[in-house]
Amino acid sequence: MILNANTSMASCTGSRAQARLPAAAAAARPCSSRPVLPRRMVTARASSPNSSDNEEVQQPAAPQQQPAASAASVVAAAPPRAEASPFLDPLVRSLILGVGAGMLCETGHVLFKALSLAETGALPSPFTPGALAAFSPNFIADHAVALGAWLLLYVVEAAAITGVMSRNPNQPANELLQQINGWPLLPRKIFPASLTTVKEALSLTLEAATSATAAGPSSSSTAAAAAILNSAAAGDIVAAAAAAAAAAAAAPSAITAAPPGLSKELEKTLDDIEAAAAGKAGPAVQDAPAKKPAAGPIKPKERLAKAAPKGMGGSVLQPPAEQQQQQQSSRREKELADRKAYLKNFWYAAALSSALPKDGKKPLGVDILGSRITLFRDETGKVVAVDDTCPHRGAPLGEGWTTTDKATGKKCVVCPYHGWSFDSEGKLRDVPSATHGSWPKRPLIGSYAVEERGGFVWLFYGSPSLPAEERPPIPFTPELEDPAWRAVYGEIEFDCGHWGVFENAIDMAHIHYLHGDSFGNADKPAVMEMVTTRDTFETECNFRIHNKPVNKMWEWTAVPSVPVNARAMLPSSSSVTIELAHGVKMITFVNTVPISATKAINRFCLIRNFALAPAFDFMARDNMYKILGEDKVMVDKLAPQRLEQEYSLASDAPQIAFRQLRQEWVDMGYTVPTEEDVPRRGLLPRDI
Repeated sequence: MILNANTSMASCTGSRAQARLPAAAAAARPCSSRPVLPRRMVTARASSPNSSDNEEVQQPAAPQQQPAASAASVVAAAPPRAEASPFLDPLVRSLILGVGAGMLCETGHVLFKALSLAETGALPSPFTPGALAAFSPNFIADHAVALGAWLLLYVVEAAAITGVMSRNPNQPANELLQQINGWPLLPRKIFPASLTTVKEALSLTLEAATSATAAGPSSSSTAAAAAILNSAAAGDIVAAAAAAAAAAAAAPSAITAAPPGLSKELEKTLDDIEAAAAGKAGPAVQDAPAKKPAAGPIKPKERLAKAAPKGMGGSVLQPPAEQQQQQQSSRREKELADRKAYLKNFWYAAALSSALPKDGKKPLGVDILGSRITLFRDETGKVVAVDDTCPHRGAPLGEGWTTTDKATGKKCVVCPYHGWSFDSEGKLRDVPSATHGSWPKRPLIGSYAVEERGGFVWLFYGSPSLPAEERPPIPFTPELEDPAWRAVYGEIEFDCGHWGVFENAIDMAHIHYLHGDSFGNADKPAVMEMVTTRDTFETECNFRIHNKPVNKMWEWTAVPSVPVNARAMLPSSSSVTIELAHGVKMITFVNTVPISATKAINRFCLIRNFALAPAFDFMARDNMYKILGEDKVMVDKLAPQRLEQEYSLASDAPQIAFRQLRQEWVDMGYTVPTEEDVPRRGLLPRDI
């Protein structure tokens, strides 16, 4: 099943239009006002191939070779119905469910009353006058339940539809309808009927009302089109051309507003008129010079093009293919730019804790998020972060050392060029070559919030003014702090952007081929029983795969199929748990961190609940480096920027679910452009 199917522009023919709501503008806001996204199922949905309505069909030039169709037969042909609004189905479905809820409540009230009367022996006969009043149905409450259920169920679906429209403002309505119809929303589960007959009846009623209102223009456009077609059918091409020119000169809108049913036939006839006119003897009509009208008569299709509303392109009946390609290209460019951008107000694994010795004597310079910071331990042993570039002459502080300021007792990082020292707040504490205290008292370099947890040093990349209790959670898996598990850590760099590196960690279909000589199983590559859920900050996917033991030593852990739990956490961390025979479990916890727009690094750990002795650490670490090394060879070569679009299948559900979650945060303004797109000094842009 294709999840992300190819999207295309629907044709704009005659008076045909797409019913679409305006896209809601995404406003950037701090995490204090972040939305609590509902936990819901993400299922694979099939999508139809692209429509080919925009492709022009070439007709033979000679009109006498085509079968003559009378204007009456064309006018009598039923025009295609306008595409239904995506809100019609939830409106009808929620109305039926609301009425049903009210009827159930009313029936329940009557039954309970009847049982109560039966217990007292006062149950009246249904044929007794006034018997209905004895049951005392609660009409007000029942109708309130019906109305409330209708509104609640409608709002659930309407909100979901509006969200999709806001994220895909250029997607045609028919594709949106097809996508929305596959959603497992509550109203559809309760009442899964298609309601085709009811919706068609409502659509016909609305069309009849609309036709009655616009009877005048429709009749004039039909008459103009009929005159052209009748002349062409009679073989009088000159008369048909004259009729088209006269109709366009008298009332251009009469032809441009022709009913949709006449569109194809009228287009064909005008093609025939121009082809016949081109074949007649006599002087040809020359192209008009700039700012000067042509001397000869304007061709019928040219007149129609001149009379077309702005934005319709070169043809009234069909938009140009160039415009369609440009819009598709713009969508793809935005998609790639959104993926490349950095998410702000989230935590990134800036380093391994082991890279900062407990004695705190040596700082650590780290390239991260298009900039560079220095990490060191303060006087309490807590890791702190400041900008790496000394404000004096730009020397790297990470290549210096640490010292304790005698006046304040604070641990400072010392610049290796001139000896300037800075504390954890970025304030200058000492300049050996200057008089003490002769420098600014304010911070001269940026400082950033960091936390040390689970063997990683986490950097908060976001607004310094955001309160700690309102920041998103640090990506984490509880086994890192469980003494029944043991973890080994490592790092590996990739020569590509962070997005492809991260998605590879939650891509389960590639393991059977890229890791075929270790634990993959290309003979049984199916991904089975996949169920994906999502929350505010992460997605979770559970499924089963077939693997094979790495070697004879691992055969005791073999199982018919391996249950897998894959979590993807914002901004770019993943936790994949596999369970083998005899309770053997392993977790790969991988944090993909952007170094720059074109480089990334995986800071990872492999956690196991068996062979806990440190003597086995080297085996676990070597296996992890082997797997990630195989990934690097392929991921470094990925080139999604060369594709006009990417096609995803049901087995790609973990990536698709995370893309959708991340895009919601992108649309709310939680991104920072890369240093390639917006050059900056320091880790954070000034407007954060």
